[in-house]
Amino acid sequence: MQIKPEQLIASLRKQLPPVVWISGDEALLMQEACDGVRRLAKEQGFSERQVLDVGPGFDWNQLLAANSELSLFAERKLIDLRLGAHKVDEAARAALMEYLERPNPDNLLLLTTGRIDKQSQSTKWFKQLESAGAFCQLWPVSEQQLPAWIGQRLAAQGIRAEPEALQLLADRVEGNLLAAAQEADKLRLLVNGEHLDVAQVQELVADNARYSVFALIDTCLAGNGERALRILSHLRGEGEELLYLLTMLCREIRALAAMQADLAQGQSLNTVLQTHRVWGAKQAQVSRALQAHRQSTLLALLERARRIDQSVKGLLKLNEWDEISALALRFSDPRLLVGVI
Repeated sequence: MQIKPEQLIASLRKQLPPVVWISGDEALLMQEACDGVRRLAKEQGFSERQVLDVGPGFDWNQLLAANSELSLFAERKLIDLRLGAHKVDEAARAALMEYLERPNPDNLLLLTTGRIDKQSQSTKWFKQLESAGAFCQLWPVSEQQLPAWIGQRLAAQGIRAEPEALQLLADRVEGNLLAAAQEADKLRLLVNGEHLDVAQVQELVADNARYSVFALIDTCLAGNGERALRILSHLRGEGEELLYLLTMLCREIRALAAMQADLAQGQSLNTVLQTHRVWGAKQAQVSRALQAHRQSTLLALLERARRIDQSVKGLLKLNEWDEISALALRFSDPRLLVGVI
């Protein structure tokens, strides 16, 4: 059965199936959901826990052995099976189906995977797993949803926040879910009373926006040119070296160009992402960038970067920060490359 995230623990308290499957790409949401299941399992008497981390060459017989072996202390056991970025491939599906054929009533399987797409959810193996256990899909919190998400978190701690305060708090953390959770926990301790307004947020909350070259790259890949310019301006104000920023941007652009070349040779997107070791949440960003850019636009970006490099070395006279700003903006939105070299 499929269970909404907010109903997961309450549903499991009513009926605990042999398998609890939690799927998603947002680390904080995954951690909190799994922690909730682990606490519930402990309450239900599953005092022993065995962790199986799936990686390349994983022996799926370990799962079957964990299910069949007896505990030294005759305790109920939680089997914590973590696939992470590893796909639910044929070997995984076969082992999970065999596990379900002979479920051990003294065991609870907690299965965690990356996000399961709609196509996979229509397959026979998925429906078998879903019918035998509880499936909970965790979706990332969007920019529009973030104020409400923070509000719910504060409300659970007895704090009622004004909409303007929630929006300001969301703006301060700029999509950083972990920072948002940390600020909500801190406000629970610092807020005087049960009401939170804009003035209190301004006084109590630090600016947790992640201004780094890696945030700049992720923002460009995600197509948010406005934020990319804001991050770049902040990095300049902090004294970051332009040449370092240029080098890191070029490395990402060259990687995209190499992936585009592989796609042009007929390789599938999933194969290309795996070959170039693009994992987790970054897959969506890179996939978007590959759809947005052609090989010609990526080469144009590298040509612009070459000219900036020449200017830094004194071979050309350019306004280098203006040029790298244009580079970041057009990396975010290649449509702005029209007529520009």
